[in-house]
Amino acid sequence: MMLSALEEIRNTLVSTKNGKTTLKHTINKRTAFLPFQTRNPERAKFKNGFTPVLGQFFRYVEKAGSDFELNGESIIQEISHSVEMDENDRPYFERILESYLFEASSIRIFHPSMYKYLPLSESKESHGEGEIAQFLYDALLESDSGKLEDILELKEKEHVLARLIQQHMPRLEAKERKVKYTPTLAFIRETFAEDLQTLLSNREFFMNHINLFLAYYYFYSASQFTLKINQFEKMDTFSPTPIYYNLDWEASNRNRMAVKTGFKVVMDNARRLLGHVNTVEHLNYLMNTENLVYIELQERFKAISEDEQTSLLDDLYTWTREYSEITLGNQHEIEKKQDFMEGCKQLHVQISKGLSLETKYRYALAINEIGKTYFLKTRGSLGNILNVTQDFLILLTALSVKHEKISLKQLFIEFEKRGVFFDRYSKEAIVELFNKLNLIEKKSDSGDAQYVKPIL
Repeated sequence: MMLSALEEIRNTLVSTKNGKTTLKHTINKRTAFLPFQTRNPERAKFKNGFTPVLGQFFRYVEKAGSDFELNGESIIQEISHSVEMDENDRPYFERILESYLFEASSIRIFHPSMYKYLPLSESKESHGEGEIAQFLYDALLESDSGKLEDILELKEKEHVLARLIQQHMPRLEAKERKVKYTPTLAFIRETFAEDLQTLLSNREFFMNHINLFLAYYYFYSASQFTLKINQFEKMDTFSPTPIYYNLDWEASNRNRMAVKTGFKVVMDNARRLLGHVNTVEHLNYLMNTENLVYIELQERFKAISEDEQTSLLDDLYTWTREYSEITLGNQHEIEKKQDFMEGCKQLHVQISKGLSLETKYRYALAINEIGKTYFLKTRGSLGNILNVTQDFLILLTALSVKHEKISLKQLFIEFEKRGVFFDRYSKEAIVELFNKLNLIEKKSDSGDAQYVKPIL
């Protein structure tokens, strides 16, 4: 017998023991939008940078398992003894192999096919790293993983040592995984696909920047989703909500856009994020849907019959009362709403009250962790400010310009399309840097007649 929506959500969240009824918040069952952790030990803190995530991401791409161990000495011995040579030369050959295969006690990435041998961290953080890798694969790459096949293939023209090493690297067990995370915002997915194609056009640039590229798209997806879901049904799904960055080498002050409309806005929204994640989880149970946010749930509500709408409003009211009684010990303040979104907002208020401040702040820390690794700079009393290093600016510019020069005006439009907004002071500093790097081609002194040359 099929359970009603109310019975299913009760069975999932509510339990009674020794006559006491309790409710356990559960996320990522009906909705899976972000790879964030509510438990501190499992949250990725990037002590080893983004490299462990990168390794797991490429294992997803190559449908390979994570259960492997690299014994450097064993690999070198195996390769060495597969080659005929004078025994006096063998120690020298093995030293060459070691320097080619390892650097600073880590595997050396001399070809993209080696990424899959980058291990996860040896701590509970490996769980968080693995979830981020799956998010990048599920939510951004989708069915486009075939685009990476060519760059991962070892060609005949490769260095003989590279081919020799590849032949003796451990074969990773094939492993299929179920899709977990829902595709991220469409405007981010479209730009990601476009930028990945551009990145793949230059292997050296790809290898130098794939780490930062994926880290940014994770940060971009997470911060934009955080800002959008706080807009409830008024969510703009077509373009990024502006957040402003400063350049790493320029001064800042309280009047700059990066201070007023930057990371502080992201974190203010992030501390309310878990309440929204739980609310849409509950709403998807009640509506028997999956992975829908407020604006999509409202559209679904409008599309059902009047009788179904009445029944759903009844269920929403009943569940909000039950939740409030179990979690807060009070249901008297709950009103019967005739408007669907008003009912959703009332449930959200109660769920937010039912979550501890500590849990909400701990969940929000995931954005802070990736931010401080690559995209934040602490500026004294101004706090953490969104930050663009010269390396990140070069990456953004290469992706924006592609292979044909574009106008300076268009370049800043392309930056904004990728979620990076600059005020006029930062724009002037970028033009100054690009002139020094000889990246500007001038037709005249006016902005529209200045062009940015391709980097790739």
